[in-house]
Amino acid sequence: MKLGQIFQSIESWRKLSAINLRPKIAYAVLKYTKLVGAEHEIAEKQRVMLVREVTKTVDGEDAKIEPNTPEFVEYLTKLNEVMSQESSLPKIRLSLDEVVDALDGKDNVLSVADLAMLEPFFKETVTE
Repeated sequence: MKLGQIFQSIESWRKLSAINLRPKIAYAVLKYTKLVGAEHEIAEKQRVMLVREVTKTVDGEDAKIEPNTPEFVEYLTKLNEVMSQESSLPKIRLSLDEVVDALDGKDNVLSVADLAMLEPFFKETVTE
């Protein structure tokens, strides 16, 4: 799984973790969301370091990269390299079907976009 997938999925994981689920599923989601959060934090730190590097600023200084500038192109190129890195994050030991079944009848449902973001993190089938 790419770091970029993890980085983009964080809001969907937060939405999922805010929904009441059966305890066993909720606990698995809680533990996994912590792992996703840790990977997201690593990616965010690298993203901020890239901004600082490209803008030649240090912590505490305002850093802004204007679109359509050489700095913006440099930033995007380096950011894509970071986000293309493979993560060692394993898949969650649940199937997405198990989670979707647990969401039936809940008020706080996930959107199709949320499910698409989350899908790569789940195993394909449930092992009996």
